[in-house]
Amino acid sequence: MMSPRVQLLLILAAGAIFLVVFRELGPSGYQLGLLMRTMILMIVAIGLNILIGQAGLVSLGQAAIYGLGAYVAAWLAVRHNVSFLPAIAAAILASACCGAILAYPTVRVRGAYFAVITIAFGLVFENILIEWLSVTGGSQGLIGIPRGNVFGVVLTRPIYFWVVAVCLFFAFVVQYNIMHSRYGRAMRATAQSESASRALGINLAGMRTLAFVISAALAGLAGGLYAFLNLYVNYETFSFFHSVSFLLMVVLGGLGTLLGPLLGASILTYIAEALQNLREWQIFAFSVLLAAVMFVMPRGIVGSLSDLYHHATSRARRREAEPWPNHQISVEPAALMAEHQTDAALVTEGLTVRFGGLTAVDNVRLSVYAGTVHALIGPNGAGKSSLLNLISGFYQPTSGDVLFFGERVGGRQSHELARRGMARTFQNTELFGQMTVLDNVLVGFHTHYASTLTETLLRLPRFRREEFAFRERAQQLLCLVGLSDYADDEARHLPFGHQRRLEIARALALRPRLLLLDEPAAGLTHGEIEDLKRLIRLLADNEVTVILVEHHVEMVMAVSDHITVLDYGKVIAAGTVADVRDNPKVIEAYFGRGNLSLKRPDRLLPEPVEIGGAK
Repeated sequence: MMSPRVQLLLILAAGAIFLVVFRELGPSGYQLGLLMRTMILMIVAIGLNILIGQAGLVSLGQAAIYGLGAYVAAWLAVRHNVSFLPAIAAAILASACCGAILAYPTVRVRGAYFAVITIAFGLVFENILIEWLSVTGGSQGLIGIPRGNVFGVVLTRPIYFWVVAVCLFFAFVVQYNIMHSRYGRAMRATAQSESASRALGINLAGMRTLAFVISAALAGLAGGLYAFLNLYVNYETFSFFHSVSFLLMVVLGGLGTLLGPLLGASILTYIAEALQNLREWQIFAFSVLLAAVMFVMPRGIVGSLSDLYHHATSRARRREAEPWPNHQISVEPAALMAEHQTDAALVTEGLTVRFGGLTAVDNVRLSVYAGTVHALIGPNGAGKSSLLNLISGFYQPTSGDVLFFGERVGGRQSHELARRGMARTFQNTELFGQMTVLDNVLVGFHTHYASTLTETLLRLPRFRREEFAFRERAQQLLCLVGLSDYADDEARHLPFGHQRRLEIARALALRPRLLLLDEPAAGLTHGEIEDLKRLIRLLADNEVTVILVEHHVEMVMAVSDHITVLDYGKVIAAGTVADVRDNPKVIEAYFGRGNLSLKRPDRLLPEPVEIGGAK
């Protein structure tokens, strides 16, 4: 299979050849203008593909941002005689700022709410264009835009053709560099699992705002180019209908694919031209044709063809079961060190959380020592997972505090705690199902990248070094959990036991000082549980503190150094394995008061067994 870089070079080479051949054929002025309009719409579609295909945010106000770029460039050129390059730069900046302002309230909602907010913005913008006569020219628009010039060269239509082509090339490379970077992986992660993204240190609002700003900036670039192509702008070009058209371009071409926006924009633009003779039946014919294509290719043209290609070329291969954990692979402790060294990795001080009249965690005081395995056990509904959510920042405490290596972190957001070295898995696996196994682990390294967005977009040396190093380390972590043979598979296709392994490998990519495991043995076979025991002890031996929530009592006894027992949100017992095993309150919590007469606590909690020399 070709690498993404080779694919990019082939796509760019094919595009360059097409443009050169097209110009040599001597197209008419109408054909040249139509192709330029198509390329401009491709730029808008590329930006929308980053927003929808990567970040999973459906915007129906893209035409308004496109129009903002066009009107800013036109207003500067007509009213202030600003030349081409400054006007285009202002269009990009104004649209990007508008995107950032619009993103602030909107990225905190999802689905239909997000779409409704962007629709409202588009409708308000359209009315502003009509009513603000002194600036926008009202329904007449802005006319008499001078033909642009760059460094004294007048941008005639043949020259302007290449200017638009260069801008399309720039937009396409931006899309590629975003998709194949930590930013693109983080955007896709936030679209597929918000909880897992937060647990890996990703700021959801920040990442979605970035996607919105990049999308808006590209729309502004396209708007500025459109103004200098048409030499006038009018509100009718930026209506809600055009926002729907942009969305259809991306969906038809294939969400999240490189070529999808280009193909979708080309098809819709040229089909609209071909159906003009149908007059009032144009929209009907267009809709029927579009519906038929989407019925046959539900993932868009490029996405569906890509699936067919992979299905036709992939051969079933036998995967050998790899032993895990692989002791030849080292476990990296977190590089982040606490300001004040302490023996306690985690301390909770009277931690309490209430949901209405229900107290899920009640005044819990807990001390977890560094480099140990500390188990939390108790009957169903005892508050174990709620306590884990409080510790990791997914719940905000009603009262009490949390000290993480001596630092007070109670009430902090989960992504902030993850950046301090607190990782976790979930009771129900929270994988990024439509991403590859390798990319799932690479998302775990997100907070450890030092390269900036500029370095990423320009592919500067530090970005290349980091990407190579983290990919190599991700492969090692997959080898640690026995999944190196599945690196290129989508995570959703893994067997359930392998998904548990992958979630642990992804958490280890964070280089945690504290790892919270929420029922990691659930759904595993006996052999997988034995492997999991060895992995947990291996982590503790490598100075990774583990808090284990688990119902598999034999496993808890085998791997734990300390145990805390919860019942109805309260701590009823705490201490070593022997202390807890013989505690009457623990027996009562599990079997009820009537079973205290059995006098057989050893039947509840078995003796610890040795695992690699540790008890």
